[in-house]
Amino acid sequence: MKRDDPAPRRDAPATAGPGDAAPCAPPAALVQLSWFIRLRWVFVGAAAFVLVLEGLVSRAWPRPAGLWFVLILLAAVNGLWAVLARRAGRGKPARGRGQAADGPVLSLAGTQVAVDLLLLTAIVRYTGGVESPLAIFYLFHMAISSLLLPSRLALAQGVWAAGLYAALAAGEYLGWIAPHYAFLPGAGTPGLYANAGYVPAAVVVLAAGVFGMLYFTQHIAGRLRQRERQLSQVNQALQQSQTALEDLQRRRSRFMQTAAHQLKSPLAGIQTMATLLRDGLVPAAAMRETCERIVARCRTGIQQVAELLTLARVQEADPRRHRTAITDVRAATAAVCRDFEGLATAGGVRLSWRTLGEGDLAARVQPADFRDCLGNLLDNAIKYTPAGGSVEVTVGRLPHFDGQLGSFGSTQAYVVVMVADTGIGLDPDSIEERADDGHAHDRLFEAFRRGNNALAAGIAGTGLGLSIVREVVEQAGGRIHVYSRPRKGTTFSIALPAVQTDDPEPGPRNTRASEIVIDAGSIQPPPPGRQDFQELSHA
Repeated sequence: MKRDDPAPRRDAPATAGPGDAAPCAPPAALVQLSWFIRLRWVFVGAAAFVLVLEGLVSRAWPRPAGLWFVLILLAAVNGLWAVLARRAGRGKPARGRGQAADGPVLSLAGTQVAVDLLLLTAIVRYTGGVESPLAIFYLFHMAISSLLLPSRLALAQGVWAAGLYAALAAGEYLGWIAPHYAFLPGAGTPGLYANAGYVPAAVVVLAAGVFGMLYFTQHIAGRLRQRERQLSQVNQALQQSQTALEDLQRRRSRFMQTAAHQLKSPLAGIQTMATLLRDGLVPAAAMRETCERIVARCRTGIQQVAELLTLARVQEADPRRHRTAITDVRAATAAVCRDFEGLATAGGVRLSWRTLGEGDLAARVQPADFRDCLGNLLDNAIKYTPAGGSVEVTVGRLPHFDGQLGSFGSTQAYVVVMVADTGIGLDPDSIEERADDGHAHDRLFEAFRRGNNALAAGIAGTGLGLSIVREVVEQAGGRIHVYSRPRKGTTFSIALPAVQTDDPEPGPRNTRASEIVIDAGSIQPPPPGRQDFQELSHA
């Protein structure tokens, strides 16, 4: 069996700053373009209504025909934009906000703004030129450019707007654009368009307004996008928390049901055999054997209760206790291995422990929890290794394990403990299960889970040891790596955060964000007899 589950990836959100003003994702940008198109329809309708009302009130058509032509052209172009936007939106994959819009959407948005500025200049020309108050709509388009376009494209639109207005003012002043139309035809014209002092002042003021509007809207838009990214991160964190809570609820519900069933079995056996003894149905010759079976059932029940209490203690304890805890992993490993020498010898298993490399091997984990964690790994390794086999424990820092624990990554400061045995290995069916939602869920570390290999071999156990291991490692902010092949052995590796000399008391961390990586058969365990092993003890 060979399986490789890479560590879950956490894609970091975009880090564009406020000045970058990254555009929205295509679906969101298309929504804004649709809003821009609808707003243009409102403007065309309102302008036509005002012109018609003006004509009815004055009983004449004081405005030039060119203004009507510009409005009709704007309506036609807007219809084209609507068709192009609808086509651009077809087949677009749904992507989160904050991602960059693709080329077609940016081109469509930029072209719309550029054409609008050109048509706005024509409208200003027919409604007073540099004397027209409708020039204020240049600023309106700058705000839209900041929302739809990146910074450089929005700046280009600002240069385009200022250039169009300056060209109109210069053309009217020099007489290249004639005749001049007043903003209010019946009120005459003040003649400011021909004033040598007013025309450059009007151009400078409008240019200052255009670029000032771009600066402030870009800054505000950048802040808004930054907040949007923060909200997106918070939303993702909430979704992950919700998923974790649902998984925890599912695990606890299954745990309670299985615990009740597992405790019921030995009690039911004890009750049955005690009833037989009470009713005198057990022959005298089988009396001692029956009593021994009762004692064995009691011992099994007591062991289950003890491990349940250990698991409950670890689960209910405050995960923050590991922040300031320091464990000498080298010394603690040697002490735990010595405690299990008798069990290994009784089972005919050779137990040895070694350290890899030099230096300090202190980790951020409670000493008692570490001993429980390593003790359960050793207990399983010895129990599932036939007589004549071996169990080897290796301790070291993560960089020394490159090539063997590649999925961990050597940039993290971890102290690693590897427990390798030559036992029966893991049953492939015990690795994962397919849930109703179609996703695979690791079941190796679930409480009371035991593989078919262990059950077929008749090896006693409660199935709680690996659950305790996972709780300790997760709460300490560590990771677990498992390598196994049926009938060839299993290697469990736990990586715990190393104590940093420059950070003796680290700040809070998400102790439930550790990753459980199962590479069943993909990473070779360290070969025995490596020259860079420093032997601590040899049994």
